[in-house]
Amino acid sequence: MPGLFIQRQAEALAATNHVVVLYAHPDPDCPSEFEIDYSEENRVITIRVYFKIPDIVLPGIYQAMNLINFYRAHMRGLEIVGDFVPDIIHSHILTREAFIGHRLSRRYRVPHVISEHWSRYFPENGSYKGWGRKMLTRYLVGKADAVIAVSAVLKQAMISSHLPNKHYFVVPNVVDTSKMDVISSGNAHPRKRFLHVSCFDDRAKNISGFLHAISDLSQRRSDFHGSLVGEGPDLERMKKLAMELGLKEEVVSFTGLMGLEDLVTLYGSADFTVLSSRYETFGTVIIESLACGTPVVATRVGIAPEVINDRNGMLIPTQNTPALVDAIDRMLDKSSSFDKNDIRKTIGDQFTPEAVREKLLAIYSQIRGDV
Repeated sequence: MPGLFIQRQAEALAATNHVVVLYAHPDPDCPSEFEIDYSEENRVITIRVYFKIPDIVLPGIYQAMNLINFYRAHMRGLEIVGDFVPDIIHSHILTREAFIGHRLSRRYRVPHVISEHWSRYFPENGSYKGWGRKMLTRYLVGKADAVIAVSAVLKQAMISSHLPNKHYFVVPNVVDTSKMDVISSGNAHPRKRFLHVSCFDDRAKNISGFLHAISDLSQRRSDFHGSLVGEGPDLERMKKLAMELGLKEEVVSFTGLMGLEDLVTLYGSADFTVLSSRYETFGTVIIESLACGTPVVATRVGIAPEVINDRNGMLIPTQNTPALVDAIDRMLDKSSSFDKNDIRKTIGDQFTPEAVREKLLAIYSQIRGDV
């Protein structure tokens, strides 16, 4: 999951370009100092290098050794690349990978692009701290030939965090909407149904706020059912909270993790989707739902302000339970008035692999001076 969006982007580029992915990861079960896995996956040459975690107790020395091994792992993987000479070095997620990318761009004398997906720059996240990290991050961002954020709000958060660059771009994550379509279940349900799809990280997704909103709404009406889809670190805690709030199964259910095909069917049969996040860098759930013709109630996070409008949903403030209750209440009455095919049209093809590939290639050409 952590590398899914990067994988989709690499595969989109590989349809018309020669792409090599170099990835290093610590592994406590690594049988030797380094273990290299070479494969070709959907036309992407992928080199994974696993390295041993240092057997050191002292935190400072452990962190230093871990960083050294991280760097050495990349250099070992680079030996497998052979005579491949890149035209572009594209690093994903600051800061360590961008340091490797910066070093390789100087080695090959080619431009370096950084893509950021991380939410740490949002004040609500609060994990972008430490003068050393900030100094190195600012240096790497400033030296990059281009910096790409996956949404306009992430770009602004990075700029507000004092990370300037002359060439900032916004390129969305790949969402293959060709695998999604407007589907109507054709069944009449006694209760309106809405979805909440997430990785069950309550700090970011505000699932607890969503459950409190449902609890408050259940005091007004009883003609609805909310399904929470996914799994993650806070799943059991959210189930416990639902019980404490007295939310019975006819009001709330937890489906667990679902494959794309089943999820598309669920989107299609739902009356609407709810995204209650405190912060998002993107918000794939929004695009998936709209691609299935299902309207969305979303907080003003990630991609939501760029795509949600009166034709396909409602926008509400973050961390505002009364506003969330009111929006769900109104959507329960309004959802049937939306045109599913029109909802699908509101996003067009802008998130497809082809569209994202063309955006990236245009950036590559610009910084290489090809145009």
